[in-house]
Amino acid sequence: MILADKILSLRKNNGWSQEELAEKMNVSRQSISKWESAAAIPDINRILELAKLFGVTTDYLLKDDLETTVYSDTDETENYIRVSLQEMNDFLRNKAIHGRQVALGVMLCILSPVLLILLSTVSEVGVAVTERAASGIGIVTLLLMVSGAVAIFIISSAKMKRFEYLQNSNFELEYGLLGIVKEKRAAFETTYVRNMAIGVVLCILCVIPLVVAGIFEASSMTLSFFVALLLAIVSVAVYLLITAGTIKGSYDQLLREGEFEPKEQEHSKRVSKFAGFYWPIIVAVYLGWSFYTSNWGFTWVVWPIAALIFAGISSVLHASKP
Repeated sequence: MILADKILSLRKNNGWSQEELAEKMNVSRQSISKWESAAAIPDINRILELAKLFGVTTDYLLKDDLETTVYSDTDETENYIRVSLQEMNDFLRNKAIHGRQVALGVMLCILSPVLLILLSTVSEVGVAVTERAASGIGIVTLLLMVSGAVAIFIISSAKMKRFEYLQNSNFELEYGLLGIVKEKRAAFETTYVRNMAIGVVLCILCVIPLVVAGIFEASSMTLSFFVALLLAIVSVAVYLLITAGTIKGSYDQLLREGEFEPKEQEHSKRVSKFAGFYWPIIVAVYLGWSFYTSNWGFTWVVWPIAALIFAGISSVLHASKP
C-alpha cells in the first residue's frame, strides 16, 4: 500500500473529511487531495505530523510493504506543545509590544546624533554655546540615547524568551485556532500594506529637502536642520516598517508560513547569525567615522549603504543551499 492510500484510509478511519484533515495539518484541502491521489508527496515534516496525528509510526507511512497499520508504541512527537487560545493571544500581544519596543530602540539610535549635529552647527556660527560645550552635550546625549536603546533591546528580548518554542515546528495550535489566526492576519493585511508602503516612500523621499538645500547653496545651519529632519523622517519610516513587519511575522510564525516554514527556518537562522555581527560592526564604523571626521551631516550615508549590502548578502544566504 502506497503512502497516498494510507493517508486516505487513516483519514476515513478517523471519520474526517479532507477539509477537517487540512485544518488539523495547517494546509489547504487541495494539498490533502493531491496527497491522497498521489499527485504530490508531503515533505518529511508533514509526514511526521501525519504520523503524530494518526498515531502511527513513520515507518508504516513510508514503507509500501507494510500493509497492516502499525500504531506507535511511544509518542514520537512528545516534544510537541499544544498552543491554547490564551497562549496564542499572549504571544500575539507580546509580539506586538516587542515590535514597538524594538522600533523605539532603533528610532533612538537613528535620532541619537541629531542634537550633536545641531549644537555643532550653532557653535560654529558663535550662537550661545561654545564648540567644546556643544560637542560635550551632543556626545553625552548620543551615548545616553544609544544606551537606552540597548537596554530596551535586552529587556524586550528577555520578555519574549517564554515563546522561544514557537521558533521551531514542535508546536501545534489547538483545534479551531488556525482559522482565527488566518482571520486576524487577513484583517491586518490592509494596515500592513499601508504602513509598509508609507515607510518605503518616506525612506525614498526623505533626502529631497537636503538635496534641494544643497542645490540652492543653503547655509550650514539650514543644512544641519535638514539633516536632522532627514533622520527624523527615517526614524518614523523605520518605526512603521518594524512594527508592521513584526505583527505580520507573528501571524506567519503561528501559521508556519513564509520565513517560518520548516524548510525556510535554516535560511532564516543563517541570516540572523549574520545580522548578529554585521550590524554591531556597522554601528562601530558609523560612530568611529563620525567622531573622527566630525562630519555627522555626511556620515549618515553609512546606513542606506549598509542596508543595501545587508539585503544583498541576505538574498545570497537565503538562495544558497545549507
